[in-house]
Amino acid sequence: MTVDSDAKAPTTRPADVERKAEIVRILVEVGHAADAVVAQVLGEFGVPASVAGTLWALAPGTEPPTMRDVAARLRCDPSTVSLAADKLQSMGLVARQPHPADGRKRTLVLTEQGHELWEALRERLHASGLFAGLDAQEQDTLLALLTKMRNPQRLVM
Repeated sequence: MTVDSDAKAPTTRPADVERKAEIVRILVEVGHAADAVVAQVLGEFGVPASVAGTLWALAPGTEPPTMRDVAARLRCDPSTVSLAADKLQSMGLVARQPHPADGRKRTLVLTEQGHELWEALRERLHASGLFAGLDAQEQDTLLALLTKMRNPQRLVM
């Protein structure tokens, strides 16, 4: 019995391609809606939208990241994060602190004012209606699926 070489080659069905394109289209659409809410809150605090990614990387309750960690997460050059950190620090929203285990590294932490901004972002996103069509269980499922998609080993650039 011989095995046809095409039998082992992965096949792409048009329905798979279309479904994935639709998922990405909706993710982008929802992302734009969330970005609009975030931009409005940042504007109220006088914070440029260009530093939003760095702020998201400093989520309260998480281990304070180094600037290199933030750059890796945002897939950008560390100098870009350094510029964003400079802006945020000059506005009193973040502080650079020595890394607890490696004094050669610096971490970024939210200041009290930075925590106030984060709380305003959370409250406004909650009130925005972005999640109005999803109950708590559906939101948990969405979070789990998006977290799974974010897995760096799965992302190919």
